[in-house]
Amino acid sequence: MLRLCESLTELGFMSADPYAARISALAKTYGFGYDFALFWVQYDGNGNPVAAVSRVDGNMNIYCTEKSVYEELKEFVCAVGFSVISCRKETADKLGFNASKTSYIVKYSGIPAPVHECVLWDYDKKSVYRLLRDRGFEMGEFGDFLADFCSKLNKETAKLAAIAHDELDACASALFVGEKSVLLGAVATREGAQGNGYASRLVKALADSFGDKTVFLFCRNDSLLAFYEKIGFENNGVWVEIIKKEA
Repeated sequence: MLRLCESLTELGFMSADPYAARISALAKTYGFGYDFALFWVQYDGNGNPVAAVSRVDGNMNIYCTEKSVYEELKEFVCAVGFSVISCRKETADKLGFNASKTSYIVKYSGIPAPVHECVLWDYDKKSVYRLLRDRGFEMGEFGDFLADFCSKLNKETAKLAAIAHDELDACASALFVGEKSVLLGAVATREGAQGNGYASRLVKALADSFGDKTVFLFCRNDSLLAFYEKIGFENNGVWVEIIKKEA
């Protein structure tokens, strides 16, 4: 049985996982009183929580455990509807969904190092938006980006790191700061500033700043796996996105 969540406490069963980070961070950011942001927990026959689902503006995240009931989950997500589902590959396989996009999940296991003095913990958001857009990220409108990112920063469910000299050279973010885990992303270096180690410096500084939480990152493509392994990350599986096909 799946029930709507009414508090963060109901999501406390989730272990350290990138999808747990996403779901708990979204719940903390938006709360439980809006139709555009909904959260559910699946319970087994004994009333134990075994899975969690979030849907924000049609974008769905699924967190599963060994005891999740996949047939019920699939019927549920198809009934409530989605634009995109993001989950681990093994979850998608058990649900019977084919991946539209996929690459590696990596988990930080590096040794903490002193933060380099050039790392900034805030920067002009329009410059960050432009850099990410110019480096190929799907950004949407600036106003939407600003409202969403600032909401997360204010709730401490996101964190920004940057390196800048005469202009913004590189940025990286903790996109979802959950209760037990963190998901990093939005890593970009401007053309002309590459080759200076800025991206690795920022990712490591962010990862080290969450000493009490498990830190994950989604590779944008398979070729980045070796890069992240060099700075203290290890392979932790595969993420997938399932994009709903238009009828």
